[in-house]
Amino acid sequence: MEFDLKGRTAFITGASRGIGRSIAVAFAAHGVNLGLFGRDVERCEKVAADLRAQYAALRIAVIPLDLEKGTVAIKPAVAAAVKALGSVDILVNCAGGAYRGRLADIPDELWESYFAVKPLGLIRMTRETMPYLKKSTQGRVIHISGTRGREPHGVQVMSGPINLGTLSITKAMANEFGPAGITVNAIAPGSTDTGRWTELVKVAARDRGISEQEAEKQLVADVPMGRVVKPEDVADLAVFLASARAGMITGTAINVDGGRTRGI
Repeated sequence: MEFDLKGRTAFITGASRGIGRSIAVAFAAHGVNLGLFGRDVERCEKVAADLRAQYAALRIAVIPLDLEKGTVAIKPAVAAAVKALGSVDILVNCAGGAYRGRLADIPDELWESYFAVKPLGLIRMTRETMPYLKKSTQGRVIHISGTRGREPHGVQVMSGPINLGTLSITKAMANEFGPAGITVNAIAPGSTDTGRWTELVKVAARDRGISEQEAEKQLVADVPMGRVVKPEDVADLAVFLASARAGMITGTAINVDGGRTRGI
């Protein structure tokens, strides 16, 4: 299958590790130039160095960005990326997550901190990038959300509103920017084998009063496919949604969860 991605340019937030890093790797394999945004500049530079060593022809820029600082940080970061790479065709808003815990466990400061990254950070990032995306012949926006936006859970109370907000803004942006030829979609991973999976296992063990080994076994047993999601599973879908093949897919959110989400 031809994806028509060679020579295109993608901006990826949260690119230093986990899903963001895997998306950068997958895009690079398809000849996509990369703007890697992240707070951990050292890790982003390591990702960039690894990719440059493998794909010497690609243009790759590392852009320091702390989304919690808002527009005052995002505006110059996007400008720097455009200056370094010349254009952008694909925006992947991957930064952000949610604190694991029940309502009583989470102080206001944590709510405000996490919401500043997602959904507010992705809203601001998309707003700042949109004038450049409108110049592309294959404009794409991909938000990385989460399945708790559709299926809230008491032990992960923050994940619900953060990801529901992401799903809502995905639909609204798709309606607004469709006439410009830009698709906007969300990917909703289930429990994914990153550092956050380790955190979830610890919270589950504490909440259920069992060992971490038993908690992990129970969590995996809840996935019909019998394993947790790999970051590469999410990256594969991101490649498709960014491609010419997905030109009529917009305003939707696709679960990558091995069937764990029970709702339709």
